[in-house]
Amino acid sequence: MSAVASARRRDWRIAAALSIIPGAGQLYNGQAAKARYYFLWAVGCLGADVLFFLGGSALGRQWIADGRLILAMIFGMIAIVVFIGLLVYGLFIWGSAAVDATAGAREISLSGEASPLLRYFHL
Repeated sequence: MSAVASARRRDWRIAAALSIIPGAGQLYNGQAAKARYYFLWAVGCLGADVLFFLGGSALGRQWIADGRLILAMIFGMIAIVVFIGLLVYGLFIWGSAAVDATAGAREISLSGEASPLLRYFHL
């Protein structure tokens, strides 16, 4: 094994553990662009989910207080679907970051170079 490949060895377990923070495993592997992608998408979806939940519940309470029950119920049903969709997509991206970091670390250990392609979690 060459000195360059030896210096670039990455432990896939460390990359997976660092993926508790989306994108941290990619930073460990030296893939800053991928790290930024995974971090921004995961935090963006989950953050938007929290903001949507807080804003939507306040709006729904206001509509109920104003007597607009039907409108509040329709909004509530739509809000549940959007909330679950954003939550699932955010968790999917987070899981994909862990899968990509682990596979990238294994590729770096074997060949000294990781694929620039994004990998996604799938069942």
